[in-house]
Amino acid sequence: MPTPVKNSAQRELVHQLINWELIESRCECYPAIGRTFPLEVMKKHSESPPYYCHYMSWRLGTYNDVSPFQRLEELLCCSELLPNWEEEIEPFINSSEFASYWSLIWQLQVAEHLCKVGKNVQWAKTGSGTPAPDLSVEIGDKRWFVECYATRKSFGLLRFLDELVTKLDPAVRTSYDLCLPFSLPAPHFEQDRFLDEILKQTVDPDALAKAKKNAESRYPAVLYEHAESSLVVWVEGDDCDAYMPGIIPNQTGDPKTYVECVLKEAVDAKKNSNDLTNHHPNLLAVSLLLSEDFQLAVDLSHRLKSLCLPQIQPNVDVLAVSTIGIDERLTKGKLNCVVRTENEEHSGLNKIVSQSPAFVG
Repeated sequence: MPTPVKNSAQRELVHQLINWELIESRCECYPAIGRTFPLEVMKKHSESPPYYCHYMSWRLGTYNDVSPFQRLEELLCCSELLPNWEEEIEPFINSSEFASYWSLIWQLQVAEHLCKVGKNVQWAKTGSGTPAPDLSVEIGDKRWFVECYATRKSFGLLRFLDELVTKLDPAVRTSYDLCLPFSLPAPHFEQDRFLDEILKQTVDPDALAKAKKNAESRYPAVLYEHAESSLVVWVEGDDCDAYMPGIIPNQTGDPKTYVECVLKEAVDAKKNSNDLTNHHPNLLAVSLLLSEDFQLAVDLSHRLKSLCLPQIQPNVDVLAVSTIGIDERLTKGKLNCVVRTENEEHSGLNKIVSQSPAFVG
């Protein structure tokens, strides 16, 4: 366990923001959430750097909008009825990583989708000591194995920072260069210092007041620039005529190259996971929800023809991707087949995924 930063700015701010009475009432209102995330488990993370909270206590205790909880309740009610649920959910319950929330949501969305297109859906029986893909489903005369992957990189830390500073003041924003290499500190003790450094500048009343004053006549008013990445924390003004381009470099890389890189990383990260080699036919279902870069790439789909797609043989049979939001319902039309092996007739595949990719030609 890393040593917390002394007088941590984010610890103080997080503890001020989280309302435990609200958490308790929401766990009562949404019993599946309450069953999955006991209060005592969430409270155990209150002193754990770098977030000083569990990813669910943060959301339950600070969000005003209840729609994410309504949808999560629905997803959990479906997933907890499937075999081996307790084994599958345990790592997510005990995780202190902020981005684990999105990985969990993605698996729940995939499980719900499989229940609609097939039968006998199961979570992997990890307790046996034998690895297996996250989910499996019977479609026709075959059992398909599905491994889930949510692109996270530095987005968990970035989204946490973004939510923190926005709650501090709605005018505070974060930005970074899209479709270019982007990395924030990885080890927890480095993330703790990183957040502390930023927040001590942004929570300083004098610094924030000065930046907001400057933003009245000229913005973005920069509060913080990360020396080792393109991350900038800044204050937005109210007068659109006061916006000054060029204060924050707005560089954007090549979306095509970015998509190629992300798809290759997804395959490389998962091709040897959970014994995919011995579980066929299988499908690697990738969520790119967290990546604003990929959203941009989809918007510029006319530039994404002739992608250099990753090699998936022999471990992965089918690679499919989706960019649906956490409140959406996954359908085969929103899970797009990107590449598949040709050495086997995958009967039933057309029930799981769309065969017409939305962003590749």
